[in-house]
Amino acid sequence: MTNLKISAYSLLLILAIILAGSTLAGCGGSDSSTSTSGSASSVKVAPDFSVKTLSGDTVAFSSLKGKPLVLNFAASWCGPCELEAPVLVKMYEKYKDRVTFFGLAVRDQEEDQRAFAEKHGLKFPVGLDFNGKIIYNYQKAGKVNMSGIPTTFFIDTDGNIAAFFIGPLTESTFDQKITSILP
Repeated sequence: MTNLKISAYSLLLILAIILAGSTLAGCGGSDSSTSTSGSASSVKVAPDFSVKTLSGDTVAFSSLKGKPLVLNFAASWCGPCELEAPVLVKMYEKYKDRVTFFGLAVRDQEEDQRAFAEKHGLKFPVGLDFNGKIIYNYQKAGKVNMSGIPTTFFIDTDGNIAAFFIGPLTESTFDQKITSILP
């Protein structure tokens, strides 16, 4: 009987490890980044969107143009997003006078995302991408062959995707990517 309990325990432990690994892989994917540059034919125009924010406002992408933009896709249920949140807070404080920051909660509940934003002290606006359509459109426009969150797009003053990063950003990677959109 004891061997049966140990076997059942071992099976449950293995299943828990597999489930945790697949959850993180589905949430964060693998780290990948790229920068776009080159001729006008390779310009990747950022798709327009209009979303409700946690503050109840409606924000359209077109209203965010004119200043470099950091567009971060994340969710309250995503482990790697939890790891990245403190970096986003620090980078927002560092660059907020020169760059617009906007977050999009992917397939998340409004109350869960609100708690996530409050827990991490996010001071930039966060919109709600309930069905994942906006991130899909950005991945398609940026010719991103991978998916996962967190994903961050760095958009220049003309509304073009200059760079993107899939996975939790470090401060040094963030600094490197943001220089591609600073005037």
